[in-house]
Amino acid sequence: MGFYWYENDPDLLEAEKMAMAKFFPTFKLYKLDDGSGRLYWRGKVQPTGQGGMSWELMLIYKNDHPQSEGYGGSIQILPTKPRLKDIAKSLPTDSGKGLGLGLPHIYRSNFGRNEEYFICTADPKYFKATQARSTSAASSLSWACKWITLCEMWLNGEISDEVAKEGVY
Repeated sequence: MGFYWYENDPDLLEAEKMAMAKFFPTFKLYKLDDGSGRLYWRGKVQPTGQGGMSWELMLIYKNDHPQSEGYGGSIQILPTKPRLKDIAKSLPTDSGKGLGLGLPHIYRSNFGRNEEYFICTADPKYFKATQARSTSAASSLSWACKWITLCEMWLNGEISDEVAKEGVY
């Protein structure tokens, strides 16, 4: 019996690789060099098309994947370029965009020695983790693309604060 989820369930790891290869073939799988043994995917997306921003993302598995509690599920989505922390700091304080951290649907967590802002892609009540299926990196990345689209529309003033906050459109 291995220590890491991918050693204990190599079939799940293969399923993750197959899903990412099918839906996000430009993303590559790596292991963090921090001694945690955590795997992560790295790649770029541009969900709003040619006029939108290009986002470099890390999809970081928690060691308890696919079982996890808390927002974001067992796969953390960390934008590395642009950084959410930088976007949040750039928002004017009197903009009326006072949704928690300044951006809707994000959460803070430590990553290495720094606090980072992650995209919240899973509400714990909707997170799936059963023996037959679980939330995957591909499904988390799909939700992140939806979030990026809504975030860009919100930042550009194309949707209201209420729509951005509720994620209803």
